[in-house]
Amino acid sequence: MTNVEAQISNLANLANGEMQMFTPIFEENQDVYGYFTLFKLDKLNENEEKYEYTILDKNLNKVANGEFVDVAYKKIYSRYYTPEKLGSTLLLTKRYNNTTGRIAFTSSRLLNLKDNEITEPFYFENDLVLKGNRDISTVKKVQRDREYINVPVAANNGYLVLQLRKKIAKKNPLVLKFYNLDNEKIWDYNFGGDERWSFYRAVSFQDDVLYFTYSTRDDNQRKKEFLQIDANTGKLNFRYALEHSNSKYSYSYTTKKIDENTVLTGKISPYSITGYNRNKALGLFKIVLDKDGNEVFKKHFLWEDAEEFIEMSKKGKMDAGYKLFTHSYFVFNDNRIVVLSEKYKIANNILLGPHVKTEDFILFEFDSDFNIKNAKTIAKDMSKFSSSDYLFGQYLNNEKDAVFFYQDYQKEEGTKDKNWILGIVSIVDGEVNHEKIPMSSDDYYISPYVAKEGYILLREFNKNSDFDKIRLERLNFY
Repeated sequence: MTNVEAQISNLANLANGEMQMFTPIFEENQDVYGYFTLFKLDKLNENEEKYEYTILDKNLNKVANGEFVDVAYKKIYSRYYTPEKLGSTLLLTKRYNNTTGRIAFTSSRLLNLKDNEITEPFYFENDLVLKGNRDISTVKKVQRDREYINVPVAANNGYLVLQLRKKIAKKNPLVLKFYNLDNEKIWDYNFGGDERWSFYRAVSFQDDVLYFTYSTRDDNQRKKEFLQIDANTGKLNFRYALEHSNSKYSYSYTTKKIDENTVLTGKISPYSITGYNRNKALGLFKIVLDKDGNEVFKKHFLWEDAEEFIEMSKKGKMDAGYKLFTHSYFVFNDNRIVVLSEKYKIANNILLGPHVKTEDFILFEFDSDFNIKNAKTIAKDMSKFSSSDYLFGQYLNNEKDAVFFYQDYQKEEGTKDKNWILGIVSIVDGEVNHEKIPMSSDDYYISPYVAKEGYILLREFNKNSDFDKIRLERLNFY
């Protein structure tokens, strides 16, 4: 890696308060726009807290900062969701809840990146968008009886309001509502069905379409459908029957829209009315749908089909009892797919009880017809008590290539000490390259973050938080 000096050398100098958040800001296509920091400055009184935010662009130049005052409710805790970018606007949403979860609600603001103006808070109640904060004297009584939490999610230069069911709810929410940035409702969509047995799940939002799964039950028949909805109009583009009572498999998947087609890829397990079971995974699959939802390609890949490249049982077991946990599906624009998985198992210890062990990464490489071309092992040391060493990944070169990053703690020869290693694995022009960078420091903790294409952001900070430096590093394959 090649060092690129940062414009901001010390995050701790951006504000005097307690840092609540440092996180990337993503464009709607998942490119990195920049970074958002949030500090809690002061508690002004029993019911008001003062915050300061700073926005850095992808080159770490400071482009905006400001302050705002937010409400605090006694014995109700709060945290901000990661901000979502919509054109030149950031959606900031804060979730409030008590320890039991009986009281739970959200409040949002919009931050204009052009003029650095931030709106007063607003929230959703039934079909209304209300400005300001909830009444402090009645909020607990009112929210205790609410069955759903309204959560705005960025999509198509506006936001969907999704309803999350609370424990006291007896019915599932089945209506979507879409608002523009002026808080005007543009459309709603009703999935229909029996509210007791039907429910939907958001899958992904891409370009001007929204993807959902919709599960229903009619007598003893169960069905799971994959839906594409037009984000501009709220009209159903298509529905595709993914699972039903006579299906062979249940599916866990990710989606990607390539031109007018939709690609679904993921894992399969034996069909169950409860859905996919990762402990019984049998292999992988790829389905391609056209713009009308017609199936133009479907293929399953069973674990034993990989025997030319790697030893696995029909049930996905490998040496020493390891199985594969999948972290990412890289679906390239030429329809090739690379599946990134990590070997894991649940081990038992007399003193510690059950705990997770992870080992090497495995890359399954498929051509556009979902024929396996290779299964490459990315070696790393065993990790105990960590659910994963995977950090994050991103596409490169207009989604023709990809890179992912991981952490590894390698033992020093002759000692029990371990060095913190940053692993970088690139998939460029069909070639897999692996680089390991020593990151250990006696003085600082080093944390990597996703950055603009061809770079990684490294944050160095110590326990006392009087040193908190960020810098960009250029990756060698660029």
